Amino acid sequence: MRAITYVAATGKVRRVWDLQPNTEFFSATTDGRTLVISVDRSLPEAKAHLFLFDTATGRTQDIPSSWFDADERNPYSKISGDGRLVSAYTESGPGDWPLVVSVYDWPTKTLAAKQATGYPAGGVPSGGVTVDGKIEFSNSRSGGDVVDPETGRSLVIAGFNSLRSPDGAWVVEFPNLSIGQPPWEVIIKNGSNGKVVGNLDVRISDDDAKWEWARSAFCGTSGKFIAATTDSVQAFEIPSGKKIAEFPKTTWQDPDAAKTDPGVTVACSSNAKRVAIRSGARLTLHHLN
Repeated sequence: MRAITYVAATGKVRRVWDLQPNTEFFSATTDGRTLVISVDRSLPEAKAHLFLFDTATGRTQDIPSSWFDADERNPYSKISGDGRLVSAYTESGPGDWPLVVSVYDWPTKTLAAKQATGYPAGGVPSGGVTVDGKIEFSNSRSGGDVVDPETGRSLVIAGFNSLRSPDGAWVVEFPNLSIGQPPWEVIIKNGSNGKVVGNLDVRISDDDAKWEWARSAFCGTSGKFIAATTDSVQAFEIPSGKKIAEFPKTTWQDPDAAKTDPGVTVACSSNAKRVAIRSGARLTLHHLN
């Protein structure tokens, strides 16, 4: 695995860190400086271990193995956006509540919160701390249930293809194309109570329905959102859902990838000034006015 940081203004590589084989990335702080990394995951002859990786210095800090079950061979962990909280996920809770997320204060290594939930009927479950310090129980089929870390009260249910703003204020939920029917809609939810407040003014074609296209991004807490389909990248206001900009595909699309792998991935700076678009082997940076 390779960790690479770039100078956003120029696109030049700032630092490159090569990590050992069989390494996976799980989570990162908002500024991208601290990563949660797993080593030796899913190897039959080894037990995976987790550590925090500082992309500026290369320094690593082990996540205590005592936070996980003794027989857990593939532990899972996430970090909050500010780096203050680190979570541990286990599936050996008591009785009808086997899925447990424990959240620890990283500077002191003390338990800050702990919540549990039942095992789902299908799909692959997981859980961890959110960017804004809440707890989320997620499922590969049904999506995630965000709960208050202190009370366990459900705040919002986010569907399979949905994104939550870094401050938890909004959720943009794309349709589950495997079970839904056109016309496709992208809804906007209040992140505190799950109430639908509007729709994203974006068209989803039948071609979009054939691909895993919902690779979009919030621009921090600015109220801007970037949505990508197979042939468009657009910017919107949240929560109104109004389109405010569109990036011509001639400026970002890789013509070769468009024929075989039309999926597009986007990212946006926290101040909503720059947008990064990856199409195939082509990565471009754009100004958002």
